[in-house]
Order: sequence, then C-alpha cells, then structure tokens
Amino acid sequence: MMDEADTDLDVFEQAKSEELSPSGLDWVALPHADLLSVEDADELMRWRAASVVAIVGERDAGKTTLVTEIYERFLRGPFADLHFAGSRTLVGFERRCYLARLVSGASAPDTERTSVQAGLRFFHLGLASETGCGRTDLLITERAGESYRGARNNPSKLSEFLELAKARTVVFVLDGARIADDRMREEVFSSVRALIRASSETNAISAGAEIQLVTTKIDLLQSQALTHAVRALAEFEQRIEGTYAQRFAKVTSWRTAARDPSGGMGPAFGVAELLQSWTSSPKALPASAVVPELYDEFDRFLLRKRKA
Repeated sequence: MMDEADTDLDVFEQAKSEELSPSGLDWVALPHADLLSVEDADELMRWRAASVVAIVGERDAGKTTLVTEIYERFLRGPFADLHFAGSRTLVGFERRCYLARLVSGASAPDTERTSVQAGLRFFHLGLASETGCGRTDLLITERAGESYRGARNNPSKLSEFLELAKARTVVFVLDGARIADDRMREEVFSSVRALIRASSETNAISAGAEIQLVTTKIDLLQSQALTHAVRALAEFEQRIEGTYAQRFAKVTSWRTAARDPSGGMGPAFGVAELLQSWTSSPKALPASAVVPELYDEFDRFLLRKRKA
C-alpha cells in the first residue's frame, strides 16, 4: 500500500487554491459610482465644501434630463466656462444618459424615469473654472416627481425633504410641454405656486437660498400660435418674483431646452448660464442658525480665526 507521504502533489492545483483563498488578502471596497445616498452625500460634504442644488418638480417635467444634459456637455469638453474635475456618480450619469444615445436603439432620445422607491439621491459634479481659480463641487438632487406632488397636497411632509433645508439653490421646474397645452397650463402654475408657498410658510427652505423658476422644453413654445402661453409664463414669473423677493435671497427665472429634436435651438439652450448661477451663488445658511455661548477657550479661538 502506497504511503500517503509518497503521494504526488499537484503543485498547480495547490497554487490555484492558494490564489483563490481570501486569507491574507487586504480587500478594498471600490466606490459604486451610482447616485449618492444621503449618507454618501454627508460623507462627501465632510471632505469637500459641496453646494446642494435641489431640483423640484412634477413627473416628466424634465428634471433628470436637465441634469444629465450638463454631464453630456462635459463629455465634449469645457462647458459654461468650466472644466469637468471629477464625479463620484459617473455610473449614475451614464445609466440615465443611455436612452438618449444612438446605441440604445431608441427612435427618439429619452431619459430613465426616477423611481419613488429610490427616495432622495444625489448627482455629484466637481467643476473647475477655466482660469484655474478654485474648484466647486455640486450635489444635485434627484427625487421622483410623485413625492413632490404628495408634499404639495400635505405641506407638513416638507419637513422630511432634507434637500430643501440644505440647498443654497432650489430649482422649481416648469414643464414647457404642459405650458404649451391650454388645458394643463394653469395646473402647472398652480402646482409650482403651491409648492413655493408651502415651503415658505413652513420654513422648509432657508431664507438665504436662491429660488429659481426653470422652464424646460422651451423649444415647444416658439410657435407664433403660442405667444399667449409665453405671455402667461412671463406673468407667472413676475408674480412669483414679486411675492417672494423679500422672503428669499434671490428669485430668478430661466428658460432652457436641454434637447430640441427639431434642431431649431442649439444643444443645451440656456443650460450654460443656469449652471454658472449654481457655481457662483453665495452659500445659503439656515436662517435659524445661532452660535451657542462658548465656554471653551479653544472654541473661542476657532471663532476668532473664522472672523479674521
């Protein structure tokens, strides 16, 4: 009988077994690169002074398309006098851009719909000016339009929308396609008006934030037959600006066309100026922020250093 010690060993199988064994290896968790959760966003803000841009609007208003078109512009080079300086959500951007590309096989550009179950998530963009003077990090929110509809009907829920309290810029999106429709126009205006009023009355938005009315799909309002719709939009913008100019740091209006299938408008019409406003607006601070009484000399030193 052959002794066990004399049995030939398969050195290749042994090496393979040792290679697959996790023992002794240092595993490194790689970033998922999809959209950031609230916890991920908090972690990033502890590392960089990122600014939050809250995108608020009903379903199919063009919220995600607006944000992904900014990313698409940077794939072609500098945009809005800014350079792309990195992102922690590259996979998230790519997944939402897929349906707008030829490789998808779609007959017309489209954007993946945001799920209600996903809750609040964030796109991340790191941007640098062409002059090389500093870097700006943006955390741009994504939340399903159905959630905002529910908050409009029940304003007490707005306290659960963390992005409104944290944002230095709150973008209320108006769907240009619905504004062009005589049967839906007033509903669009009423929805946005109700959300702004509820946010103001419940102090859900910081008084130091900038409020922006951003009309998407403005290319659908270029017909001479729709001059009355454009006039109604202008009147709505003026009323909102007049009503809330003293309540918030700034109230502005913007008109964009992220995609114009007809080719009548250039790519990302009006988006460059909007993006520049997101990177140049002063950071909003909560209106209720109060510096507590300081007893520790080290805390007092830090306060004096910040004022210096």
